[in-house]
Amino acid sequence: MRRSALIRFVAFLGVLAVLLGYVAYHRTPASQTSPAPSTSGSTTSSLQALANYFANYRQHRDDVMSKEIATLEALVKNPGVSQQARDQAEATLVRDTEELKQAMRIEGIVSAHGFPLVAAEVQPNSVVVMVGAQHLTADQVAQIADTATQVTGLPPEDVVIVPKSST
Repeated sequence: MRRSALIRFVAFLGVLAVLLGYVAYHRTPASQTSPAPSTSGSTTSSLQALANYFANYRQHRDDVMSKEIATLEALVKNPGVSQQARDQAEATLVRDTEELKQAMRIEGIVSAHGFPLVAAEVQPNSVVVMVGAQHLTADQVAQIADTATQVTGLPPEDVVIVPKSST
């Protein structure tokens, strides 16, 4: 198989894995992805607003990534673009797809550790993990940072953890 065909195949598999992960993640029953309702109406509405914040953040991230992937795929397929530019677009496509997969893996693992409201953003040299919590203990921060470093291979000093509360 030619190198460019192999890269496209790997990129296709990456995009397919991301889409399958996205579908699986968003098919989780609402009782597992949103906070339990409280007896207080204002607390329930603020928790719902927090859940909406995370859902909107992930949706916006996915929309931006979809547009970027479409642009990169168009560059790769355009015969009028130089081979160097197509190779760079392929490499960027593979990198972006891997970063999105890593973000989704971080979100899934952190969610499994008891934080159903989480959003991660992976960049080449940093990771930001937002967690739906008013405050985090040192052990929780360490656990989240460990997850991010294991998934991405980045050192702990490149991981930023941000608690996001409804207040």
